[in-house]
Amino acid sequence: GWSRVKMRGRQKGSEEDAKKQAELKERFSQQRAALKKTKTKEKRQMRECLWFGCCILVIVLAYMLWPPKTKKSFGFCGDGLCSFSETERTCREDCKSVCGDGFCSMHERCVGGPQPTSKGRKQQVECKQDCGVCDMREEEQQDVCSLEDAGLTKEYNASMYWGTYRPHLFLGVKTRSANPVVASVMWHKTDALNPLRHEATSSGIKKYGWVRHDGRNFGHEVILDENCGVNLNFTFVKHGHDNQAKGGDWAVRVSASPRATKAKGKGTETTSISLLLHVSSLSSKGRIHSPTIPAKRAAARPLASFTGSNPGTGSFTVAAMEGERREGAAAGEEKAHFFAMKAKSEHAYRADELVEQIYRYSMSKSGGKDSRLTLPDENQDEDKSNSVFLQLTLVPPGYIDIVFLSHALHKLGGEEEVARAAAQLSGPALSQLIAERTAEFDKRFDTVFKLRDATCIPSSSFNLFGKYPGSGACTPAGKLSEGAVELGKVALSQLMGGLSYLHGTWVKADPPFYNTTSQQAPASSFTCSPCRDGFARGFLWDEGFHQLLMTRWEPAGSRDVLLHWLGLMQPDGWIPRENFIGPETRRRIEARWWTQYPEHANPPTLLLALQALHEGGEAPPGFLKCVLPRLKTWLNWFKRTQQAPALHSFKWSGRIKTEGIWHTLSSGLDDYPRANASSAAADRHLDLFCWVALMHKILAQVSSSLGEDSSSLLSTFRTLLSHLEAVHWNNETQSFQDRGYMAYPDQQPQEEFVQHHGYVSLFPLLLQLLNASDPKLLPIIQVMSDRQHLFSKAGLRSLSPKSPEGGEDSMYGTQEDYWRGKVWINLNYLALKALKRYGESREEAAQLYVQLRQAIMENMLGQYTKKGYIFEQYDDKTGEGLKHKPFAGWSSLVLLIMAEMY
Repeated sequence: GWSRVKMRGRQKGSEEDAKKQAELKERFSQQRAALKKTKTKEKRQMRECLWFGCCILVIVLAYMLWPPKTKKSFGFCGDGLCSFSETERTCREDCKSVCGDGFCSMHERCVGGPQPTSKGRKQQVECKQDCGVCDMREEEQQDVCSLEDAGLTKEYNASMYWGTYRPHLFLGVKTRSANPVVASVMWHKTDALNPLRHEATSSGIKKYGWVRHDGRNFGHEVILDENCGVNLNFTFVKHGHDNQAKGGDWAVRVSASPRATKAKGKGTETTSISLLLHVSSLSSKGRIHSPTIPAKRAAARPLASFTGSNPGTGSFTVAAMEGERREGAAAGEEKAHFFAMKAKSEHAYRADELVEQIYRYSMSKSGGKDSRLTLPDENQDEDKSNSVFLQLTLVPPGYIDIVFLSHALHKLGGEEEVARAAAQLSGPALSQLIAERTAEFDKRFDTVFKLRDATCIPSSSFNLFGKYPGSGACTPAGKLSEGAVELGKVALSQLMGGLSYLHGTWVKADPPFYNTTSQQAPASSFTCSPCRDGFARGFLWDEGFHQLLMTRWEPAGSRDVLLHWLGLMQPDGWIPRENFIGPETRRRIEARWWTQYPEHANPPTLLLALQALHEGGEAPPGFLKCVLPRLKTWLNWFKRTQQAPALHSFKWSGRIKTEGIWHTLSSGLDDYPRANASSAAADRHLDLFCWVALMHKILAQVSSSLGEDSSSLLSTFRTLLSHLEAVHWNNETQSFQDRGYMAYPDQQPQEEFVQHHGYVSLFPLLLQLLNASDPKLLPIIQVMSDRQHLFSKAGLRSLSPKSPEGGEDSMYGTQEDYWRGKVWINLNYLALKALKRYGESREEAAQLYVQLRQAIMENMLGQYTKKGYIFEQYDDKTGEGLKHKPFAGWSSLVLLIMAEMY
């Protein structure tokens, strides 16, 4: 019985277990099905991701291996253009360089000279066609031109022997000679040495500058000296300078009228001034003897006179003649005084410092009994003296005439002969000669520039932006006003009065590291000066703009200047960009600026002047034939030393960062914003690209006119034009731009366009490299016309306040603010020249031309009328003249703007 009970219990337990197992089996089956479904879904998703990724990879590889055959703004491999995104390694088809293609690539070098070992140039091959010769002496190009070849006659050379070639002085005269005769005039109040006026400066001077100067025979300068309480007029006149007279005679009239001085807030008048004449004969054979000073003044007799000699001028006599007494003038009874000595050239060029030392010596000699500021009437070395200071008293209103008499024209045996000869170039005779020369200047000026025939918008109806009314540049009849004509005469006169002649050694940095310097052999320089106060020497990129004006007025002189610049060319084709030649030009300039670096370029604006001479028929074939080889050597030097690593690209060498500011001094646009993480491998400068293209164009024109083969130059020019868009056009902002490495916070620098609207972005237009039908002209002209971008009341800004990407440009008006917004006349002139040409077929260019020309004329005349100066730059917001003054270097181009001579 018990067994049956146990059996029934087991059967019952088995049924329950089976039921539970069935339930568990069902649940497991459901979970397994769900898991299987999930895994299937995941596998499908993974297959889809892998498929999508493979598709993307295939597309990318296909794009890289077989690029689309539609032209992009950045270019593509196989389009025949080596764009900024391509190299010889990534696109050999477009970027392979071969000897004879017109480009001196990184794999090529000039013929001759040592093999370069820097910058990774170990595998270079010589290529004369593209890179030229390393030393032009091997090509027998040492001599530039003879006078006959250049069309410079003996009469011209004689007429230019004497001149106001010391522009850094208020009045400085010298001969064009390695061992010159130099003369200058200083002045101070008779009872005070401070200020001693000698070097040209606007400190304490209300106004100064040449108002008439023809560059050869005549000049008239006005000086309003507030501190000394006198208005001075210097008039320089040459006479009798034929090719037999060793420079002939000249005279300087110093006239004075009183004015109130600034003394302790009260106006006082100066009763007399001490006038100091300094003359030195800077030659080992040069001599100047003690002056003859009469005990009493007598009519028609010199106040003082002395004789001297120099191998260049021969013997000469200098006499100081008192002018006619004017009504109200007191008699100047103080007799003349002198001091003579033997002086080295470096001492003679520091004449004002010598005067101070001589005054102290004179006081000590008197034992302190005489505190007057008078020279001691002494010659320290009668047999060898070559320098003299002559002190005269000038009582305003009145004048003194200083006469230089060449013994080649006069037989001067005694005081009577000296008085008679001096009378022919002083007093009434000089007054008549000055009147004749003034009339000749005005007549010639009207004939050359024809300003009275020029048209413009009447100033009464000109109101820029509704807030800047005209300043009177134009009459109601639409003609230039008398004030505008006078501004033109002043602009020309100050440029011609800034001609400088220098001779001496200069300083060059030594390769290969340029960390040491050496004095170079003496050289000569005949150039215009940008500004007499601070920049009274030649600047390579300024000079081309100067000569655009000088070629119209004095084409022979312009050829002379160009020859002197080419004479400074070194054997490899490099031209130093600043003329720190001789001790006189280095005075008061920090020594760090003297050194010239053989790889630093400057814009080749000299070719603009050559083009003007050539197109104006003022470049004789002989002149062109002898300068063309040197200019080609210069071009090859540019292509060798300013090349970027990428083919068809160029970069300015010598770019440095000082005090947190990137400077590209070589470009001439000093602090204009470029790439902020400069890299020699990435910098590609648009303005240099355009300059190199223009060099090919102009040299091809000159070569063709001489019947020479210009096919290579033209071919390279066309290749550059075809690459201008590929390398520098930004399709997104519709503008031309530099390229380089740009660094941003928390990001690695990367190569891209340098996003700015400014002078650099305008260069394809400025140098007229674009066709009038080119669609890229329209967005450029729109930016130029937009007052939110480049157009201002003073002209085109150097940098737009707005970025091409929108918003503010963070570099505008910052740091030095030199080329970061201010208006510069030289590049505005180029803009007007281009707009005048493009305006013949494009209405928007013609309208902008009229408005821009009028704005520049009105603003510059307004500033000149208000302040008495032509300035280096102008404020883009107020139009106010800024920086150096009188800056009649390239700012004198306002004359050509008014005359519409481009």
